[in-house]
Amino acid sequence: MAEHLYRKGDSVSHNDDWERQRIFLWGFSQAGKVINLVSTEDIQRTIDRAHERVYGESRESRIERLNPIADKGNIPDWGAFDSPTYERAKPKSGN
Repeated sequence: MAEHLYRKGDSVSHNDDWERQRIFLWGFSQAGKVINLVSTEDIQRTIDRAHERVYGESRESRIERLNPIADKGNIPDWGAFDSPTYERAKPKSGN
């Protein structure tokens, strides 16, 4: 289910169907935790594996790559704004 969700979009670029599926997946995972079928760590490992299969990189690496605003010292990299806004964030069709 996590892979299917990632293939449909991400937390930045998604539609209402994606959001409904995300909420369903969250509820499904919470139910598994309530009945002691899985732990939070089990769920996170599953999400991390799905992310790597779909995007080919870890969640942390993708976040860092897509967020060039700050360098390691948390000083803003204003050069990230050199390109026009329409080139920085390209929405997926169907949104």
